[in-house]
Amino acid sequence: MNVMEVYRSVQGEGTLMGVPTTFVRFFACNLRCSWCDTKYSWSVKEGGKWENLPIATLAQRIAEQGARHVVLTGGEPMLQRELPALAQTLRAAGHHLTVETNSTIFRPELIEQINLWSLSPKLAGANTGMLRLEPLRQFMQLPAERQQWKFVITGESDLAQLHQFVGEHQAFTEAQLPIIWQPEGRWAERDYSHALEWLAERAQLPEWRAFNVRVLPQMHVLIWGQKRLV
Repeated sequence: MNVMEVYRSVQGEGTLMGVPTTFVRFFACNLRCSWCDTKYSWSVKEGGKWENLPIATLAQRIAEQGARHVVLTGGEPMLQRELPALAQTLRAAGHHLTVETNSTIFRPELIEQINLWSLSPKLAGANTGMLRLEPLRQFMQLPAERQQWKFVITGESDLAQLHQFVGEHQAFTEAQLPIIWQPEGRWAERDYSHALEWLAERAQLPEWRAFNVRVLPQMHVLIWGQKRLV
């Protein structure tokens, strides 16, 4: 498996924010988001370096970190052919697994192995093109307690697109799937409190009251900025 980093920190995003966690960052991504904070995971051109590790070796490195919770991230972890076998190994060892994915790839063989799907479709502000609706609709069929939908917001146009998307899919109202808003990092770093205030004000608007919206920061950015391995 093409592994860039294995490190322990605390989860900085989403519904498990603050939980001590081991992060496994895989190499390669199928998107090129304009605001991406891990461009080094895209390709060799961006300075990407990785090790090709067998599952047993990677599982041992994860065990050495001593955290029950493990996040499989990237890049795009769903590109890793051996991800189901790794997930099975880690679950057998008692780990809680989160996959952080851009949600463009749905792999049925992984579904039962993952405790939490952290789904992050890219809105217009990422400049990656249209949302790929078919895999998104497949993810919506998973049990609600195993999903969180995380959206990076750059401004009003992203919120308008997001409102149209969630309004067209009943799972967001019927199952009350968590819809997490977080401000885009470069904007937030200039004035994080203002960025969060801007989102918090919009979360109170009547058109969002039917949805399970949560305005959350990236805690690791607040603590360490854009430092790696945190």
